[in-house]
Amino acid sequence: MDYPALLAVLQQHANPERAVPMQAYMKHRFAYFGIGKPQLALLCRPFFKDAAKQPVDWDFVHHCWDDPHRELQYAALEYLKKMQQHLTPQNIPRLQTLITEKSWWDSADVLDRIVGGIALRHPEVNAVLLAWSTDDNIWLRRVAIDHQLLRKHHTDTALLETIICNNLGQKEFFINKAIGWALRDYSKTNPAWVQDFIDRHRHKMAKLSLREAGKYLPREAT
Repeated sequence: MDYPALLAVLQQHANPERAVPMQAYMKHRFAYFGIGKPQLALLCRPFFKDAAKQPVDWDFVHHCWDDPHRELQYAALEYLKKMQQHLTPQNIPRLQTLITEKSWWDSADVLDRIVGGIALRHPEVNAVLLAWSTDDNIWLRRVAIDHQLLRKHHTDTALLETIICNNLGQKEFFINKAIGWALRDYSKTNPAWVQDFIDRHRHKMAKLSLREAGKYLPREAT
């Protein structure tokens, strides 16, 4: 992967005026070139076209992560999505570093699916996710909570319940939101299970989690 060439392309397409509201939206945590997601995908496409034919280039990922501009972290995440078939449990420590460095919801909400994909193929990773669910780092906990999103009938409900219960009774917005999302997503597949979970744990659940979890459940049930 040619990091310098990608950096040069993004610099050429920088839009300082557009970068201002993008930085404000992210609470000024990151610098931006001012390149929107659709345009960024188009600019990255030639670089990623044949990427999956080669092993994962972790130097490229780390160069992207070290850059101050958020678009390069987005590029690294898109690259890792393209490389899913090559990712194994041995890559979990590297992904943990990405979760805990330059952390925010936008990166966590892609890394949860990437980690979740590895865990689905290699269930031994579930032990790591259980450990993350009680970690002091809220982003590791958020990834653990939401790593089964979109699994539908492949959801490990025992694991989901344990991880969520490890995070009940907290005031952290990003954790309570993640709990709600995990339950809401699974309610599309198994509403009875989600309703039963709510009935058993309602007294410990934040209002935000309850509101999100019940979005697709019958009003009279929730």
